[in-house]
Amino acid sequence: MKTKAILLLTFLLGSFGLAQAQQSGWNWPEDKKTASAKNALYTDSKTMGRYREAADALYWLLVNAPDLNPSIYINGSEIYSELADAEKDPAKKEVYEDSVLVLYDLRVKYFGDEANVIDNKAFYAYKYNKDDKEELPELYSLLKKVVELNGDKTSYANAVALMDVVRRYKASDDKALTDEQVLDHYDQVIAILDNYIAKGKDVERIEKYKAIVDDLLVKTVTIDCQFVESNFGPKLKADPQNLEIAKKTFKLLKAGGCSDGELYMTALTTIYNNEPTLGLAKHLAQKKLEEKDYAAAEKYFEEAAKMAKSNVEKGEIYFELAQTFAKLGRKSDSRAMAYKAMEADPNIASKAYTHIGNLYLNSQECYEQKSLVQDRAIFIAAYEMYEKAGNSSAMAVAAKQFPSAEEIFTENKAVGDQVTVGCWINETVTLRKR
Repeated sequence: MKTKAILLLTFLLGSFGLAQAQQSGWNWPEDKKTASAKNALYTDSKTMGRYREAADALYWLLVNAPDLNPSIYINGSEIYSELADAEKDPAKKEVYEDSVLVLYDLRVKYFGDEANVIDNKAFYAYKYNKDDKEELPELYSLLKKVVELNGDKTSYANAVALMDVVRRYKASDDKALTDEQVLDHYDQVIAILDNYIAKGKDVERIEKYKAIVDDLLVKTVTIDCQFVESNFGPKLKADPQNLEIAKKTFKLLKAGGCSDGELYMTALTTIYNNEPTLGLAKHLAQKKLEEKDYAAAEKYFEEAAKMAKSNVEKGEIYFELAQTFAKLGRKSDSRAMAYKAMEADPNIASKAYTHIGNLYLNSQECYEQKSLVQDRAIFIAAYEMYEKAGNSSAMAVAAKQFPSAEEIFTENKAVGDQVTVGCWINETVTLRKR
């Protein structure tokens, strides 16, 4: 805390010995009449928003009955906080701010409950002192102690504040904290936020806080592929099933833009094997595609579909697998997945039928080159799929490739005849002319 004449610090902290009471009841002094009057006066003044008047009455209690009741410190912190927010004079404002923090210290001194009290104190300490480089060492120590005492019960505001102060402290003095200490604090903060998420508390807000914390980490230490490989690669390779190390490694690799390589896949696979999720399954599927490990990619897509919470999600996953098979030239499998996508979610029918039509339209490998009409029936098969999709523009493209009336007549066939397209398509279509 800054060295100055603080309203309460010198007298109150210096005038009393050890804590006199660890209680939540009322411990009236010998002059109960005056104490009772002062208590009523300051609480009434606070209620009416007359904070300066409330502070004057409260001061008597703090001097003459410091162990009266925790409420004088709880209310006192609120009173001086209001005075600090309203004060325009920088010097006076600073005194009020420091008085808020002193009242929290006094509350611990007389009534204990340190873990809870300093969690509240840290909120104001961060608010008042985060921009003062001289205060950063003390502020860092305070927030560090908050987390040590409260663990995953630390308020998420203070958890994020700790990471921000770590960033500011290291920026002000590069020797203040090592990269390893920064990473340890990062893990602490993420664990606190994850605990709140697991309890279903303010999930959307805390997810945003986690993104902020990730950004703060990147701004605090230089994270690149080499940094992660050097600091976490050996640990994960020595214990590839260690979920905690895998999670840390994975987050840092992502933060450093290092999504390729063996270490990334080891971390990702370990996390998925321990805590499988839809998102991780899809991500693994895509990574396996990049590695041309198509059997593994198909496996993860199928697992993702099983984890889908809705038919819409499931339909999209099967359709994504259909597109993947198409790129691999596995057209029959691609068509099967497109139908599976429609089965899961009928609303996907239009793009699924269009996809199948595209497969047919680009299946020149099925030309037998024995009958022009037979070969061009492939385009009729495509047309019928586009028709089911309601895709008129694609229908027009396919129709231009129909056999002509002359070609149909030459092969002794007629419009309306049933023609079976062989190859992998294996569809019976109604003969049409262009």
